[in-house]
Amino acid sequence: MKFGLYFYLIFGYLNLSYAQNAYIKGNCETKETLYISIQNEIGVNMSKELSFNYTQNKYEIITLPIEEPQLLYISASSKDKISFYQAIIFPNDTIEINKNGEGFIEYLGKNKAEYMFLFNLEEMGLGIYNTPENECKGCPNYYEELLKKRNEILKKFSDSLNFRPQFNDFVKKYFYLKHIWGWLQLYSFFNKETKDYNIDKQYLDSLKSFKKYLTLAPTEIKKLYYISYANTLKTYNRFLTENDYKKVPPFEKQFESGTKNFEGYNRDLLLTRLLKDAFKKNEVKPEHITKFLEICKTTEYIDYINDILKKRIKNTSDITDSNKVFYQNGNRFSWADLIDKYKNKVTYFDFWASWCAPCRLEIEKSIKIEKEFTKRGINFVYVSIDDKYDSWTDAKKHLNLKEKDNFLLPNVSESVVSKQLDLISIPRYIIVGKNGQVINPNAPRPSDPKLLQIFDELLKK
Repeated sequence: MKFGLYFYLIFGYLNLSYAQNAYIKGNCETKETLYISIQNEIGVNMSKELSFNYTQNKYEIITLPIEEPQLLYISASSKDKISFYQAIIFPNDTIEINKNGEGFIEYLGKNKAEYMFLFNLEEMGLGIYNTPENECKGCPNYYEELLKKRNEILKKFSDSLNFRPQFNDFVKKYFYLKHIWGWLQLYSFFNKETKDYNIDKQYLDSLKSFKKYLTLAPTEIKKLYYISYANTLKTYNRFLTENDYKKVPPFEKQFESGTKNFEGYNRDLLLTRLLKDAFKKNEVKPEHITKFLEICKTTEYIDYINDILKKRIKNTSDITDSNKVFYQNGNRFSWADLIDKYKNKVTYFDFWASWCAPCRLEIEKSIKIEKEFTKRGINFVYVSIDDKYDSWTDAKKHLNLKEKDNFLLPNVSESVVSKQLDLISIPRYIIVGKNGQVINPNAPRPSDPKLLQIFDELLKK
């Protein structure tokens, strides 16, 4: 019978550059391939498949670059069953994983007792992977007792088997995370059973004070506890948003709740996860991105969302929408009309809105460089995506924008041309060449010195 052996290692970093290593020896009775899945706290999956030379029924050593302890997920599969195992590995550790013909896994090595601890916990019915939290439908007292039992067993094993202090610290914090996650399990997005029964009032009341338990430091979350903590934030936000466990609130409400009910790193992480999921369903609007960029203080999350936006920007050289959706002084224009209006010159399109503070700041800078480059042959066109006409007119007067180069594109979420331009985030800048083709669908902002360099190069052609 042939078995599959898979390794899932969850890392808590976006930038995988480490100075230390851990090592895994894999012994197996059949020729197989190992798979390592790397995932950080916001759910970015950087998986890769590793095939190893199969010589004398043994795998070569796998090197794992880590600087912090990591939780190793292992699945042993056969034709009729899949078994899951876990182990905690530290930098400079060497762990040997032995799988026999029956698919059973045992851990060997200097710290074998630590590697086997989570497996033993599983055998006692208190495991982390096949967790009792998935079954409980009771009040939070149950989770308090479960946390207490796990910590008691940890102390008992540690005292008799001499666990390393850092191992105990890691496991205690992991138990705590599973404790608060289990408490919220009935509100989990993934728990389909919640539709089949009613949760008692005592449980619902207990969630009102849940926020005080979200105490893990950002460094701990990012280095040790990754995606589980983000899922905890999402689930608690769902409770705050709808207060009805049988409904999944729309993204709009979840995002608004996240901005109001959370702060600091918790808010940054929650909003990043919400946006990441909403992008897949095309639920993100420009105002969501603007708000996120305004309040998020975690640089790597800002970069992550910006990377998503850049990848979404398509080759917009062929805009096929012929609807007259642009407005100016009572007249209506299509995208083709605008291109024709500004033909034979390079045109810099600035998409903005009255409610977008970064947009307005950039317009002030744009007006300054416009004076120079208009004389040299570049058009500057400003397109607002405001839904309210008065908001647009008031803003353009305040900003001293020229009437002849100012247009309104309302109902941007429903507009075909906005979808073809992928106007999911503002401010957004597009450069159209003299031939009417888009030559830069994501041009630099007016405040970016690179824009002037691009203009100079285009004017030389």
